[in-house]
Amino acid sequence: MRKIILFFILSFIYSQDKKMKFDLDKLKDPDPKWPIFSSPITSKPLNSSLLDSIKSIQTITEGFRIQLLATKDRMNAEKLLNELSVLYEEEIYIIFEAPNYKVRIGNYIDRKDAEQVRNFLTNRGFPSAWIVRTKIQTGNSL
Repeated sequence: MRKIILFFILSFIYSQDKKMKFDLDKLKDPDPKWPIFSSPITSKPLNSSLLDSIKSIQTITEGFRIQLLATKDRMNAEKLLNELSVLYEEEIYIIFEAPNYKVRIGNYIDRKDAEQVRNFLTNRGFPSAWIVRTKIQTGNSL
């Protein structure tokens, strides 16, 4: 019992009794490094001085692609990709979302453009093609 009482007495003696003063005026956060934004609608970047040294800009934005196939067999997806790359000049992607490999074509900001390509593809032998809202890549050459 004496040890417990002695412990509490010593803990009060050696505890912090000094209050530190904190001056908020001396606290200075570093300036944030903001990202460079460019609009997929206009080709004019917001920070052109930094972009002068870059030959092309690639931005990722919300848009649409046409999905032609979802399969668990990667070989089927690659086979379709090879067939489509000969027939069409659009960008073609294989996206893996477990457990399926999905073959998607195009990068469309406007859904109407994606709908026109989907109609074209359904008439060319892909009746199950559908539009998927996803992140797309838009590239602008400077």
